[in-house]
Amino acid sequence: MASKKHQEKEYAKYLFTEKGLSQKEIALKVGATEKTVGSWVKENDGEWKKIRKSLLNTKKTQISRLYDQLDLLNDQIASRPIVTKSMTMPKKVDKHGNVLTKPPEYDPIVLSNVPTSKEADIISKITKSIQQLEGETSVGSIIETAMQFCDFLRGIDLHLAQKVSYHFDLFISEKLK
Repeated sequence: MASKKHQEKEYAKYLFTEKGLSQKEIALKVGATEKTVGSWVKENDGEWKKIRKSLLNTKKTQISRLYDQLDLLNDQIASRPIVTKSMTMPKKVDKHGNVLTKPPEYDPIVLSNVPTSKEADIISKITKSIQQLEGETSVGSIIETAMQFCDFLRGIDLHLAQKVSYHFDLFISEKLK
């Protein structure tokens, strides 16, 4: 059976990495000093911070943000007014405000709800990033899956779940290097 200190530390790790609590809040919850929690956070080259960061930046979150950026850009393009060349040219008017110049037979569009080459490039890059993220497994996803599996296993065999959790921690630490 794990020592009380080890259990406190594991609970503190959970509160820090998954729940995003501050060191002060964690100290109050686990019954340790803030200094102790701070030293736990700094252990192993800041492993807890790396885990926390990878959980906050999961593949799902990144993909969602990229889709939001793509939607925003497409909405801006779609809502843009159509502007022709004649609309950008000065017009001669008489003293009553009547336009004296005739509109040209061919009036090319200079701005429309079609992406510019720069916008098309941005759309292409965002789309490529989404495709890459959807095809790879991030550390955050590995941690998420490991936690779900350990939670499942805990209901079946607590001792085995603790062993598996220990090995997952080693595996994740290796991935973070």
